[in-house]
Amino acid sequence: MKLSEILKRIPDLKQIKGENSLEVDYIWGDSRKLKPNDIFVLPEDTNENQELFLKMAVDLGSKVVLVSKRNLKLKGLELFSAILESEDSVGEAHGKIACFLAGNPAKKMKLVAITGTNGKTSLTFILFHLARKVGKNAALIGTVQIQIMDRVLESGYTTPDASSLNLLLKQMLEEGIEYVFMEMSSHGLKLGRVAGLEITCAGFTNLTQDHLDFHPSMEDYFESKFKIFQLLEQSSVKNKFGLVAGDVSYGNTMIKRIAEAKLKSPIYILGKSGEFNYTNTKLSLLGSEYRFHKKAKNLPFVEVRSIKTNLLGNFNVFNTSFALAIAYELGFPWEEVISCLENIPTVPGRFQVVPFPDKSRIAVVDYAHTPDALENILKSCVEIVPKQIICLFGCGGDRDRTKRPQMARIAENLADLVILTSDNPRTESSEAILDEIESGFSRGFQRYEKITDRRVAIQRAVGLLERDGILVVAGKGHETYQIIGKEKTKFVDFEEIENAFQNLGL
Repeated sequence: MKLSEILKRIPDLKQIKGENSLEVDYIWGDSRKLKPNDIFVLPEDTNENQELFLKMAVDLGSKVVLVSKRNLKLKGLELFSAILESEDSVGEAHGKIACFLAGNPAKKMKLVAITGTNGKTSLTFILFHLARKVGKNAALIGTVQIQIMDRVLESGYTTPDASSLNLLLKQMLEEGIEYVFMEMSSHGLKLGRVAGLEITCAGFTNLTQDHLDFHPSMEDYFESKFKIFQLLEQSSVKNKFGLVAGDVSYGNTMIKRIAEAKLKSPIYILGKSGEFNYTNTKLSLLGSEYRFHKKAKNLPFVEVRSIKTNLLGNFNVFNTSFALAIAYELGFPWEEVISCLENIPTVPGRFQVVPFPDKSRIAVVDYAHTPDALENILKSCVEIVPKQIICLFGCGGDRDRTKRPQMARIAENLADLVILTSDNPRTESSEAILDEIESGFSRGFQRYEKITDRRVAIQRAVGLLERDGILVVAGKGHETYQIIGKEKTKFVDFEEIENAFQNLGL
C-alpha cells in the first residue's frame, strides 16, 4: 500500500520528509520484527538506545519512520526516506495505522472489550465460555491466555502491542471467529495499543488503586479507563453498546464522566438504578445463587430470574451478572445462557479452589495483588463462614509501594492469621518489601509471621490450617514463575499447595 493512502485515511499524521508514493507493508514498534517496507515507530519516551534502534531499522529495510515532535532532531532520522510525525500521541497513531494496514479485522467481528482494575480476566473468561457453550465461534485475549476456540496460546501482556494485536485479530478472523472477548488494560488504552479498533461492546467493572507506578495519579488512571468509551463512540459497527457497573468504586464517577462527554452510544448500567441488577445472594462452598433483574425494553416492568452458578463468592455473582447483561445485549439465546452459568470453568488463578484430599479444608489461589482485590477475596471467604482464615500474600517489587501497608491492614482485619512472604520481588530486597507491608499492621498486632521463602511459607500455612478452614494464597494466581532479581524460575502456587496438602495427609 502506498504511503499516500495511509496519510489520506489518518489525518492526524503529518509527513515532514520524503515522497508519499513509497510502498508500505506493515508497522512495528519493535525493530527486531521489522521487514523491508515496514514503518518503524520510535517510542516516545527518551531512551539512550534510540539512535541505535533507528540504525537497526534502516539496516532491516525500513524506509519510513514515525516519531514524536520532540524526537525530530535525533541523529539517524536522516537515514530514512520518509519521516512521519503524529499530531496525536505516537502510540495512538501506531494503533490506527496497524488497524488500517491489517484490514480493520475487529470491524468484521464482534469485539467485546472490558476494562477495570479487577474482574477483567474473570469476566472475559466467563463470556468466552458462555459464547462457546451457545455455539458461537469465539476467541479470548487476556492476562492469563489467548484462546482461539479450543487452542490456547501464551499471553505476554494483558493488552498486546498494536501491531501484534491487529495481526492476532486478523488471524482470528481468518479462522472464522465471530466474537472476541478482550481485556483492555489502562496501559493499553493510554499508550494507544487499542487505538482504531472497532468495538461492539465496552464494559467498565470498577476502579481501585493500582498501577500508580505507571499512572502519575488516580485521575490519570481513571481517564485512561474512560478512553474505552471514547473508543466505543468512534466505532462504526452496528448495535454497539456500553455497560458500566454503578454500585462500585468509581462507578458513579464513570457514569457522570460519560454524561459530561455527551456520548451518543447507548450505555447501560448494572446496579440498583440501572437496567440490570442482582439481589438475594446466597453463597456456599458448593456455588452461588441470586436473582437477576433486567428492565424489559419498551415495557414498564422488570423481569426477574433465579440464577445458579458453580462459581464461588460475591465477586463471581457480580461477574456472572455483568456477563449476563452483556450476553443479553449481544442477543445470545437467553435461556441457554442462564443454563450454561450453572457450570462455568474456573478461571486459572482466580478464586481457584484447592481441596485437601479428604475435603476437610480448602485453599484458594487468587491473583489478588491490590488492596481492593485482596479485600474482596477475603470478604468472600468470610461470607462462607469458615472456622479459620489464613491469608498468605506479598507485594511485587519495583511496583506501587503505597499499597503495601494498605494490604496489611486489610489482611489484619479479615484473617485469623497472616503470613507475609515474597511475591516477585524483582530487583528490590524481599525483606525490605515485607518490612513495608508489616508497617501497615496495628501497633501490638501479633497474629502474623514473616517467611521470605514462598515455598516454605505455603508449607507453614498448610500445616497451621485447621479443619473447616480456608487458606487464601494471594498475589500470583495464574503465574507459573517467581522473579527474584532478574531471574525467572518456575513457581506455581496451585502445585505448591497440592504438594503441601499431600505431604500433610501422609
